[in-house]
Amino acid sequence: MSTYANLPKIAYNAFWDLYHNQLTERPKRFEKAENRVHSLGWVYVSNNCQSAKAVRTYQTLFALSERYTYYTPNTFYRRDSRSQGALRWLNAFVLDVDTKHGANVGICLPDLLDQIRSAGLPLPTMIVSTPSGGYHVYFVLDSPRKAFSNAVSTYNKLQLAIAKAIGADQQAIGAERYFRIPTEKNVIYRSERRVTFEELNDWYWINHEPQPKQENARTGAWVQRGLLQREAVQTLLQGVERGKRDNAAYTLALAYKAEGYDQADALDELLKWNHRLESPLPERIIQQKVWSAYKPGAPAGPTADWIQYLSGVSFAHAAKWDTAKPRAERERSHYIEWAADVLEFLREQPDQQVTGSQRQLAASFGMSLSTFQEVVCNLVQTEKVILEVSGKGRAACTTLRLVCPKDPTKTTAKIIPFPKQNFTNSYIINVPVSNTFKILGGLAGGLSGGMFSAFTSLPPPLP
Repeated sequence: MSTYANLPKIAYNAFWDLYHNQLTERPKRFEKAENRVHSLGWVYVSNNCQSAKAVRTYQTLFALSERYTYYTPNTFYRRDSRSQGALRWLNAFVLDVDTKHGANVGICLPDLLDQIRSAGLPLPTMIVSTPSGGYHVYFVLDSPRKAFSNAVSTYNKLQLAIAKAIGADQQAIGAERYFRIPTEKNVIYRSERRVTFEELNDWYWINHEPQPKQENARTGAWVQRGLLQREAVQTLLQGVERGKRDNAAYTLALAYKAEGYDQADALDELLKWNHRLESPLPERIIQQKVWSAYKPGAPAGPTADWIQYLSGVSFAHAAKWDTAKPRAERERSHYIEWAADVLEFLREQPDQQVTGSQRQLAASFGMSLSTFQEVVCNLVQTEKVILEVSGKGRAACTTLRLVCPKDPTKTTAKIIPFPKQNFTNSYIINVPVSNTFKILGGLAGGLSGGMFSAFTSLPPPLP
């Protein structure tokens, strides 16, 4: 890091926040062979968004950043193709809030931040001003996402939804696009805020549920009395932990709306609720949640799945407005996407398998270790992959293998502890080590190396 001691701090931090270990410090020929991993990515720089130069080291990127205007915040596995199909890592959602064609005329930074808050979005990580008076708004991911086709499709969907919500250019959509290189002069806002795919997915489902017909909403026929007295809603009214406060505030605002409260009364009740929280939200956030719940076109009431998820209490009601997607499609939609990424990766391998430590495999898919464990657990449970573990502790090695229709090891899922039961060799998948269960085409238990040790019971299988 001392190599770049004389570089502008903002530029250095911006690049490091995006790329981390996707770039090397020096050209590859100076790197040790064991460091030449397949997680590296190419960054494109350009002056006209047409002719470009691909770089893969911080040294080169910093050297060229003073002579080039544009760059790609997301990285590619090819140096000769800046296309969606060549993407390797998704590092940030970047929105182009343009002032052309009469849009966003005279918008200033406070106005832009208000638009973002009003849309119910988290605060951005960085905002870069453009010569035309517009802005490039960055939502940097807390962990880079591997750019499988399913992840790229979700990225485009979320980027378009965010663009509509904050008034950004809806034509500037795509993870492969160029944006202005951040410098000391054009970076006008920075924070430590990072977002996750899961967080933006939740925001999308809350704000993009199918809406009731306007003429029915005016009749008041869909008001459901007694909703606030239900046990699950009462649990929410008693308070929620950090991480659920924003969604709980919006859900309760919809509950008050469904009960017939006007906007002012709902705001008064939500402010009292917020004051009782152990860690209250800023008052302006509560005002924004209530405004979002009562704005034209908002849902007429909360969904049963969201109330159950936030409260942890079983809940169901037959309100006509409740058109929420099934829980597996919404609350766990990101796990379905992760699972699709893993299966797609395995299909692309010559032997349809991948081997490494749990942390190495999780990093190769751009997941946290806990997310990787849950996703693989579901894939094993639904007999889409076979899990093999050899060794234990730091020496444990995990292999994921795609289940094929004619795979002779695919049998009825069950767990048999080793060594108390006897097996025929054709059924043994795990290498025999102490305290290790055999896996017979399905579930895993007590795996060496701590695999799935956090699960006292397996989560429901993915569809």
